[in-house]
Amino acid sequence: MHRHYANDLKANFDDPASATVGVELVTSSITSGADGSDRTRATDGQLVENPHIRFANSQRGYVSTRFTADQMRADFKVLPYVKQPGAPVSTRASFVVEEGRPGLNPV
Repeated sequence: MHRHYANDLKANFDDPASATVGVELVTSSITSGADGSDRTRATDGQLVENPHIRFANSQRGYVSTRFTADQMRADFKVLPYVKQPGAPVSTRASFVVEEGRPGLNPV
């Protein structure tokens, strides 16, 4: 996909108010393709049509996850460029999922 996504999984995607039953994390490639971008032309429409998508990004990078007994934390790491060495890594978005409470909570 070459994109990052953080999604709430719904019991019924046709009903945005339906129960959140889990989460889905999708990570971009770190070096393939071009440098990527924060958003694409399709991102705004995609977010409006899919309210369960909590985060979408087209920059290159990875997702770092940490699990404890109480929660899972996901930090979406991005690079401003990959075509040359030395790109700094930054955290673009972070979410926590609390034990027993499905759903993404922005940090």
